[in-house]
Amino acid sequence: MVTRASPSLTSGQESAVKASERTQNALLKAQEHLYTALRRPQPARERQWAELVGRELAAALSALRDHRLEVEGREGLYAELMLDAPWVAPRIRQVASQLSRLEADAIDLQIEVARAEAGDLQAIGVVRADAERILLSLRDILNKEADLIYERFNQPAALD
Repeated sequence: MVTRASPSLTSGQESAVKASERTQNALLKAQEHLYTALRRPQPARERQWAELVGRELAAALSALRDHRLEVEGREGLYAELMLDAPWVAPRIRQVASQLSRLEADAIDLQIEVARAEAGDLQAIGVVRADAERILLSLRDILNKEADLIYERFNQPAALD
């Protein structure tokens, strides 16, 4: 996921990379738990399934929020990436925006899960589809963060 910090990192950069790695690991764990809950069979157990998905979604949302707050903080990963590399700013803004939209989508998904918990069986299809889309988007965000970290700290700056 996150590349090993190279010896040329400042202490602030190294701290930001390690902190983001901790929140990414927590997010990956929550993501796996949510995925496991989603793939459980639910026929004749729809409400129980929705309750399990709801718990795992709440944990994933909490991990997502923690990660967003960590990486977007004043001394967070995004700030450290841009410190000496302003050319990554547009990509970081794009990833930050995607992260915020993902958090909003997860909050909306909680509403659909609540409908399924209340017995609305049509909500189950929506929950599965939206959750899969959220999980794919999360994977994309984490990949982009890893690419930015690698590019910023392991590649020489472009001369053009």
